[in-house]
Amino acid sequence: MGFLNGTKRTGSLRLPGVVLAIALASVLAACQSSGPARPKPVAAASGPTVPAPPEATQPAVPAVPAAIATFSFDQIKGVPTNKQDELAQAIAKYAQQRNLRLVRRTDTTATYHVWGYLSAVGGDVGTNVTYVWDILDQSGSRVLRFSGVEITAASNEDPWQSVDSSILDTVAARTVEDVYAWINRMPRPSVTGAPAVEAGAAATMRPAGTL
Repeated sequence: MGFLNGTKRTGSLRLPGVVLAIALASVLAACQSSGPARPKPVAAASGPTVPAPPEATQPAVPAVPAAIATFSFDQIKGVPTNKQDELAQAIAKYAQQRNLRLVRRTDTTATYHVWGYLSAVGGDVGTNVTYVWDILDQSGSRVLRFSGVEITAASNEDPWQSVDSSILDTVAARTVEDVYAWINRMPRPSVTGAPAVEAGAAATMRPAGTL
């Protein structure tokens, strides 16, 4: 599967219509209302370009080496239960390939806790899946936020019905690549470059108790 098909990333993002600005704003609003940290409000987009949240370009330097850091995916909001299961399995698959250590969400010793917020909205050319991820340290302080948009050509009265496994797989791959780059103090993966981890390259496994 080519990861570039239908992929948009915030920060250098050209989207098909103002509906994506609304989608991103709604997801960020969910972050502000339910997350432990209160991020600064994002300025309204002008035209079809949606800017990245300010914090997304200013991540904190990881305080724990990648070799010993552990991650607990505590919650993913806005996603139907069956889609959560698919996304969890895909995240576990790519994390295993990148040697990222996932632990149960009940594990209080986790180095970092990950909170996700997703939204599916019908757009000009299909369905737009907007995702925002916050990584929190053990004190509850946010150390990283990153976000992006995946677009599927399908459309449905219920937007989530148009989000198939391939889109969830791409979101998982992009998510793991961003986490991997951050914890290893590498530049964020290029918008124009496909993820280093290829879809279907490893057997699917579910992260035990992470969601």
